[in-house]
Amino acid sequence: MIKNLSFVSFAFLYANAVGYAFHFFVSRHLGVHGYGEFMVIYALMLSVGNFINLLSTPVVKELLRHGQEIKKVLSYLRLLGLLLGVSILILGIVFSELLREFFRISKAQYFWVVAGVWFLQQMLMIERAYLQSLERFSLLAISVVFEQSIRLLSVILFVNLGIIGVLFSFIVSTFSTLSMLFGINRVFFTKPKKISLLSLIKASLFTSPVGFFVYADDLFIRRIFEPSVAGLYASVSLVGKVFIWLILTFMTVFFPKFVMYSQKEELVISFLKKVLLLVFSVFILFEVSLIFVGKYLFVLLFSEKFLPAFTYLPFYLFAVFILTLTLVFIYLLTALGTKLWLPYLHLFTYYTGFLVIPFGSVWWYMFYIFFLNLCFLLLYALSIRSR
Repeated sequence: MIKNLSFVSFAFLYANAVGYAFHFFVSRHLGVHGYGEFMVIYALMLSVGNFINLLSTPVVKELLRHGQEIKKVLSYLRLLGLLLGVSILILGIVFSELLREFFRISKAQYFWVVAGVWFLQQMLMIERAYLQSLERFSLLAISVVFEQSIRLLSVILFVNLGIIGVLFSFIVSTFSTLSMLFGINRVFFTKPKKISLLSLIKASLFTSPVGFFVYADDLFIRRIFEPSVAGLYASVSLVGKVFIWLILTFMTVFFPKFVMYSQKEELVISFLKKVLLLVFSVFILFEVSLIFVGKYLFVLLFSEKFLPAFTYLPFYLFAVFILTLTLVFIYLLTALGTKLWLPYLHLFTYYTGFLVIPFGSVWWYMFYIFFLNLCFLLLYALSIRSR
C-alpha cells in the first residue's frame, strides 16, 4: 500500500514540477496576450478531459468485476473508447467555429488539435484503468512521468510555432504514452466481452465532479476581459491552482477515511474538522510565503511582463481557499452517498454566473468566485449537519 502510494505521489510531484516548467516556456514565448488565449483553450481541454476521466472509476470497477475475463472486457472497452473518442473528435471539429466565437479565440483550428487530444485521452484513460485494476501502480506512475517529459520536450521544439505548436505538444505526448501502454498491456486480437454501457454511465454520475470546478474561471476570461487582462489573470490563476491541486492530492488519501467513517457520524465529523484545519494551515502557509518570496517566484515563472498581475494573487488565493473548502465537502458527500444533487447544483450555478454576470473588473470576477462558493460552503455545512 505504502509502496504504491509512493509511486503515485512521486508521479504527481514530478508532473506538477514539469508542468510548471512547461508554463515557464509557454508564458515567455506567447507573451501576455497569447498566454491568456492559450489558457482558455487549455482550461477547455482539461475540463472535457475531466469529463472523460469520470468514466475511469467505473471502468476499473467493471474490469475488477470480470477478473476471469478481464482481457475480453478490455478489448470491448477499447472498442467503446474508440467509438466515444471518434465521436468527441468529430464534435470538436464540427463545433470548432462556434467554440471560437463563444470563447473569443483567434483561430478555429486550435480546437481541431484539442479535439485530437480528447480522442487520444479517451483511449489513454482505458489503458491506465487497466493498469490500475491490475494494481500495477509503478507502470501507471511511469506512464505519467513519460507523458509529462515528452510534453515538455515537445513544447521546447514546437513553441516557436505559437499556440498551435504548444497544443501540438499535447498530441505528441498523449499519442506517445498511448503507444507505450499498448505495448505494455498488449491484449490484441482477443474476443470482446460486452458489458452494460448503462451501468458505466450511471456509475460515472455518482463520481465526484470536483475536477469541473478547478479550471472553470479560466474558461471565460477571453469573453470577459481584454486580451492583456486575460493573460495577467491566467498567470495568477495558474499559481492559485497549486493550492487547489495540493489539497486535492491530500484528498486522495483522506477520501477512503471518509468512506470508512461514513456510518459513524461522530468519527466522520471529527475527521472532517482535522481535514479543514489542515486546509486552513496550508492556506496560511501559502499566504505567508507570498509575503517573503511570492513576487520573486512569480517573476521567475512568468517574467517581468506579468508582474502587474501579482497584486491580484493574495485575494485570488483567498477566493480559491473558499472554493477548495467546498471541494472537501463534495468529497465527503460523495463518500456518504448523500445529497449528490447539491454539488451538481453548485456546478450549474457556478458556470451560469460566469456567463450572465457583467463583471466590470478582475476584482469583481474574483469576488464572485469567493462569494458564490462561500454561499455553497454554508449549504454544504448545513447539509452535513442535517443528514
